[in-house]
Amino acid sequence: MGQRGRSIELEPLLNKGYQLILLVPAMNEEGIIEQTLSLFLRETEHLPNVKMVIIDDASSDQTAHLVKKVVKQAAGRIQLLQRQHPHAQTGKGNALNWGYRQVIQESPNPEHLICGVLDADAYMSEDSYRKVIQYFASDEELDLLQTRVGMMETRNWLQIIQDIEFVVINDWIQNTRNRLGNAAASGNGQFIRVSSVTSQQPWGNALLEDFEFSTRFLLAGKKTVYAGDAIVYQEAIDKPQPFIKQRARWTQGGLDCLFGYWMRVLRSPFINLPAKAEMTFYMLIPFVTLFTGIASLAVFLFTLGNFDDYWRLLAVIVAVNLIFNAYIIAQYQRASQSRQFGLLFWTVLTFGLYNYLLYPAILIAFYKKISGRSNWVKTTHGIKKKIGRKVS
Repeated sequence: MGQRGRSIELEPLLNKGYQLILLVPAMNEEGIIEQTLSLFLRETEHLPNVKMVIIDDASSDQTAHLVKKVVKQAAGRIQLLQRQHPHAQTGKGNALNWGYRQVIQESPNPEHLICGVLDADAYMSEDSYRKVIQYFASDEELDLLQTRVGMMETRNWLQIIQDIEFVVINDWIQNTRNRLGNAAASGNGQFIRVSSVTSQQPWGNALLEDFEFSTRFLLAGKKTVYAGDAIVYQEAIDKPQPFIKQRARWTQGGLDCLFGYWMRVLRSPFINLPAKAEMTFYMLIPFVTLFTGIASLAVFLFTLGNFDDYWRLLAVIVAVNLIFNAYIIAQYQRASQSRQFGLLFWTVLTFGLYNYLLYPAILIAFYKKISGRSNWVKTTHGIKKKIGRKVS
């Protein structure tokens, strides 16, 4: 698209005075932060109303130094805020709240100010930024928007499984929530209308701060929407150990929300009954996953141990799983236009193993919850320093 087309498309949004500020909490992100800033500057070259604010959470590496180098050349499009000890490194929610307070103090028009949250490894295209602004500009009642999530790279089985989880399964869940009226924030790529927020500390400090954040919005009667046509990309974890640590944190955060918000959700006059049921099921997923997984494994081992008597049942179980897996992978292939046919075929055969990879994470989460350990186990970014295949 030429410069003329860009100007015409953006003009109505600029005339309305909409501004988009992206909050990026960063702690020890020297491995990825330069790429993130470079891609942001490239994709917002024609979007003067979009700004990125890096919240350096007392990094002990070169994160702040690298950001400062880029800030000098960014013509005001990137800002660096630095937290200091002893107030720093107390959780992602606290870092976001601190940065949010700095940002809104400078805004003369909060009704047309959109504030987004991106992780330090996040990438969004110009088209997605435009769509986010358009969602808020065309619906003045919209309070919170969550974009679709995809993975930057899918070079091995674990990475492609994560991409499938977000591109297909999470997309199904969020579209269902759209119909129920309880679309939820999903970490990367969440956006809010600043005038809709009454507190200067909108984020909590649960280990699943995104779900807690959107649950607070729903409890206040705010409108939340999932945008499947605006996409944020993030780095996929490539090894089992950090993956399990990440999912243990997410699971423990879900348990925090269960004990902290479930009864409030059930009593809320703003959340309808089907949405309450969906949110209840979501918060109970660790228990459901553990129970169904053990039950499925027990049935499988029983039929395998009595193969002569139950081989037909075993064949049905395997066939149903393969058909379901093949359907999910086909949906993913269509959405991503992936050409990794060998890896996709292998994924059909092994997709069920993904659930069992989550069991150590669930057990760790239960142990930490019971023992009162709530330390934030940060995901390490910067393993790959290039943008790979994108979801269309």
